[in-house]
Amino acid sequence: MTRPQPLPGADEAELRLWLEEVDKSMSFRPASALGMSCGTVTIDPQHAMVLVIWNNRLKLHQLPKGRRNLNESMLSAALRETYEETGVRVTPLQLDVATRATPPKKAHADTSQKPPNITEGHPSNESIGACLYPDPQSETEALKIVYFFAATAECSAARDSGTQEEWEKLDAKWIPLSEVPSTLRFEAEVRAVAKTVADMKKSGYKIGE
Repeated sequence: MTRPQPLPGADEAELRLWLEEVDKSMSFRPASALGMSCGTVTIDPQHAMVLVIWNNRLKLHQLPKGRRNLNESMLSAALRETYEETGVRVTPLQLDVATRATPPKKAHADTSQKPPNITEGHPSNESIGACLYPDPQSETEALKIVYFFAATAECSAARDSGTQEEWEKLDAKWIPLSEVPSTLRFEAEVRAVAKTVADMKKSGYKIGE
């Protein structure tokens, strides 16, 4: 839901009411109640294939992802987790992603105006989006946030072995993009793949051509 902005020239009473609405909608969670994970949507554009994993413990297909380490950037975590879970070395893709990150300073040199809410037209390694849900595997209540980044690799490339943790029971595989909706267990991850494909095409990549 879009929250109305205070009107230019709003009086003190109107501004106070608006701030009260903002306050009611705001929440705080300590770091211990937030689970941050990072993963990739890795696509071989030439063959229109996407890298997924079969989770033998949960009996489902999902995208590669995992928890971020202390002092690790989100992109680094996404690349590391993908490699550890699949044995595939992937390359991040710079895409024109619509994001709420502030555009580069030179792109809005006029400091008299606020930068736009949505930044576009600046290829970057920004996350393509995130999945949010209560963490079903946490011993205490936690909101899990999984940031996904676009990446690429060749589906025919050899995979490294022995990259998983001993407790992980995962099998990596490449599937056609056309089979994503019927293969991935979670609809939110299906949407993440679709968003990545759309951003790749927007950025000039040819898929399956």
